[in-house]
Amino acid sequence: MSRTAGFYFKFIVVDTAGSLLRFPVWWYNEGLFQILKWVKQKLVYRLRAYGFGIWLRNFFVPMYGQYDLAGRVVSIFMRFFVLIGRFIAFFTEALGYTLLVLLFAALPVLALLFFLSNLFQVGVPTSYVS
Repeated sequence: MSRTAGFYFKFIVVDTAGSLLRFPVWWYNEGLFQILKWVKQKLVYRLRAYGFGIWLRNFFVPMYGQYDLAGRVVSIFMRFFVLIGRFIAFFTEALGYTLLVLLFAALPVLALLFFLSNLFQVGVPTSYVS
């Protein structure tokens, strides 16, 4: 066997087999941790973007300088409903990211199940039967 043939044999057999065996370990360790880190960064960004701290800090401050009773009451109700809406939006985004992480975790298993179900299908296609 020549040196070049040995190199290609090693590349095709050993490296490919090693990559296939390492893939599940990488996917569920390093890959999953990278996805979780990315989700955490996105949720922290969204939490800051919604500005819950500013809205809570100014909860009892009248809007538009309306210091009379009606202005204060309207401001409190408006901020209350805005905070509830922003919390619902943040919760929905967090739920979406959670579903994304679960899909990431389930994807290799689903792909393997689909592959095996197609590989071991029982029956002969009717177009080949005489």
